[in-house]
Parts: sequence; C-alpha cells; structure tokens
Amino acid sequence: MQRPRVLVVGAGPVGMVLASELLAHGIGADVVSKLRRQSPHSRATILWPRVLELLDRVGVGRKLVDNGHYFDQMNYYSEKKMIGLVRFDRLRGVGYPFAITIPQWRTEAILEEHLTALGGTIAYDTTFLDGTQDAHGVTCRLRLPDGRTETRGYDWVVGVDGYGSTVRDAFGFRFAGRTLRTRLAITDAEILGETTSSEAAYYLTRSGNMVLAPLGDGVFRVGASVPDDYTGDTPDRAFFERLLAERVPGARRLGDMRFSGVFTAHVRSASSYRRGRVFLAGDSAHAMSPSGAQGLNTGIQDAVNLGWKLAGVVRGDYRPELLDSYDTERRPAVEEVAGLSTRLARIGLYSTRRRILARDALYRLGTATGALERVLAPRLAQLDTHYGPRPRRGTLVPGERLPLGWRATSTEPVLAVDRFTVLLWPGLQYRHEQWTRTVDALRAEVDGVLLTDLGGRPPGLLLGKLGRAAQALVVRPDGHLDTVVALGEDPVSDAHALTRALARHTRTTATAPLTAVPA
Repeated sequence: MQRPRVLVVGAGPVGMVLASELLAHGIGADVVSKLRRQSPHSRATILWPRVLELLDRVGVGRKLVDNGHYFDQMNYYSEKKMIGLVRFDRLRGVGYPFAITIPQWRTEAILEEHLTALGGTIAYDTTFLDGTQDAHGVTCRLRLPDGRTETRGYDWVVGVDGYGSTVRDAFGFRFAGRTLRTRLAITDAEILGETTSSEAAYYLTRSGNMVLAPLGDGVFRVGASVPDDYTGDTPDRAFFERLLAERVPGARRLGDMRFSGVFTAHVRSASSYRRGRVFLAGDSAHAMSPSGAQGLNTGIQDAVNLGWKLAGVVRGDYRPELLDSYDTERRPAVEEVAGLSTRLARIGLYSTRRRILARDALYRLGTATGALERVLAPRLAQLDTHYGPRPRRGTLVPGERLPLGWRATSTEPVLAVDRFTVLLWPGLQYRHEQWTRTVDALRAEVDGVLLTDLGGRPPGLLLGKLGRAAQALVVRPDGHLDTVVALGEDPVSDAHALTRALARHTRTTATAPLTAVPA
C-alpha cells in the first residue's frame, strides 16, 4: 500500500465508498470525520437498483441486500384513492430488479466493516480546518482528537463532509440554489396491525403529503409535509397519527417510535465539482428534494465515477486529463436527478382542484398504458444515468450504462473492476475461423484491458443494438460505454484502432487486475 496520497474528508456512505474504491486498488487514503456516528437514526433509507449494482462492484451489494428490506413497487394515492403504481420487478437488464430499504446507520456499519477489511481506518474526532493548494499538491491543516493542530500534505483532497462542507468553503466553491418552503417531518415507527410488505406508498392530499416505506420487522419510515401551523422540531405520536388519519386510508395507529424530527430541504449545487486538486462529492456538492429518495444514491454514483478515475491517475495508468470528466459528467447527471426530485415534490403538493384533477388523470392514464412505469421506474432506479448525448432507440452511444455487471457469471460477460473491458462482436461478416484469428491477434496486441469475445451469444439486451457489423465495445470500469470501434478484416489495423481508442485515457498497462467481484 502506498503512503496516503488522498485525503477523504467525511466518513458517511459516500466517503466510505470512495475510500474503499481507492484502497481496493492500492491507493492510500486518509479518511477523517469531525464527529463519530451521531445517531442510529438517519434520513436516507432507500438504495435503488443501479446503486445496488455499483455497490456490488465495490464488494458490499449482496451484504446490503441481505441486511435490508426488499421492495419492488411504489403506489400513489390522491385523497386516499389509489391513482397509480410503478413496479421495479419488471425492469430488464438489471442485476437487482428491486430496491431495498435499509437504515443509513446499518449501511454505514457494513461499509465501515468493508473499509476495515481493505486495510483502511477512519480517524474520528479529526477536523479539517483549512487548506491551500498548488500545482503539486494540497496542504491541509487538521485538528486531532487531542486538540493539537497538524499540517499534512496530500496529492488530492475530496470533500464529502455534507451540506455544510468545510472543504467546499475552504477552497472557494460557490454553492447556489434555494431552500424549499415546505418542512418535512420523519419518524421510524411501528404501524399497529400493518405488515411490512414489498410496497412503498405516497399519499397526496390538498393539505399535504405523506410517505410510508417498509423497513422490515413491522417498522416503517413515515414522512410527511409539515402543516404551516406546526412550529416544533420533535413531532410526537399525536402529530403523526393526526396526519395519518387525514392523509392515509384506513385507521392507522403508531406503535414504538424510534425517533422523530423535522428538517428543511434544499436544492443547491456547487459551481463545479472540481477545483484543481480538490473534489466535492455527495451532499458537499449538491442537495436536492427528498422526493424520490435520490440524494444518497446520487452521492454514491459520484463516488464511483470519481473513484476509478482517481485511482487510475494516482497509479499512473490513466492520463490526468481524465479527472476533468468527473465534473462534466456528474454535474449534468445530478441536475437531471435533482430536477426529477423537485418536480415530484411540486406535483405532490398541488392544492388546487384543477391541478389535482390533471395530475391524477395523468397518473391513472400512465398506469393503465404502462407509460408511467416505462418512464419513471428507470429514472427512480437511476438506471438511466447517462454521460453524454442520449442514445436513439436501437443504437449504442458512448456514456450509456450497459446491462452488464462485475460479479462472475456463467451466462453473461463480466466487466473488469480496475481496468477497461473490451467486448468483441463479430457481427455477421466473419467466418468462425477468421474471427478466431482476429480475436487471437487482438489479445496479443492490446494490453491493459479485459478482452472478452462475445462470439455468437451476446447478452439479450445488447443483441438488438450490436447490428450486423463487427465491432469492439470499450467499456469503462464503472460499466458505462466509452466508445465503439468498428472492426474490419485486418487484425493489425483493428488492433491499432483499438489501441488509439484506449489511448484517449490510458498510458500504461494495468497490473494485478481485479476482473470481477467474486461470486
């Protein structure tokens, strides 16, 4: 393990995913946290399908699923009558056709255990005070647990220290946006007589909205918009039961309440996610409405996008210019997610008869035709995350997520974790013997990638997009398509074309490859 060259400020899920990515590839990282775990109660409870795939890649997906509560359907009600539903178990080409609910404290415990197994530690009670950077590194001033101040030098710093990020302020990032008018109340509580099914539900009324999401063992996450006449910060049982009676069909009573609180949501974004050698990720970089439960998932996507790039650059495998793409890819992607969350929050608070009738009709029509599920399910699941121009139907476009994973399987090609994967497709023009010679030649000439021959059996969801011509798909370590290289009938020319495509990012051969997450 190299000396710590990266400082990760913040030890929430996003910071630990990023640090795990670096440590898994031999990059030393110091992880510091101003506070120890503040509370066993937290806001983020849902992990969506795409993020479960990425956590599978990190090495903790299965364990999180085993410790979470399965749910595969989102129901929508208006004035206590069901108007729509979205199912996730019909999603195609996804490793996890469902979401899980899991308390954030449990997610953090699993991630910290994984981080420790990789040789990492978290320096609790250690505060990032300020820092300066130049072309060669970042100098950081830290306050240690005993009160002493220490100055340390790093090659890179990543701020994942939350909405009030000290790193963001210290290095001059702007953080613009607005605060939502409506306050939100939450509790984790038993609902007497209810079973924790595989369905979550939004209840929309003129007076406000409510969400019930099963956490397992008879416990639900209960969230609600706060009436204007309530000014407290710790809603009691009577508060939630009054809103349940007003907004949710059937008589509902709460059992044991684990906690309760009120918070205000913000919609903000940093001016950039990178300034020189300093990066922002998660809540340090962006804040969004909790509608749709996208915040934590978006931050984990940040961590994976940055993690493989930073690890490769520090190792010397990738060109430093690759790091510029973190900001140019993630900011537009986050803006799309934040826009969806804001729209869901806005339409969930409609109070005029005309708007409510139009919204409800749209939900009913979308459910009846399947359009709501086709449009909303992939977006909530974050399967539609795309880096670059959107593909037209039936085409492959750089930046799109490919329906493949990192866990070894006997039926589909597996993606590499720490290097680019090249998928070779013969199309319809090659004879078997000729294609075999081409594949052998490419294996001999192209280094530093996982080269996989799709042969005549590509994954079903790719088959319709691959077409008749021979081609090589260059896939990034995060599962997004980097480029498509057309293959001719000259193996030498094909090898040169493929090498040129890879040279956009790589400059040395990777060593000690991690080609797949163990089955």
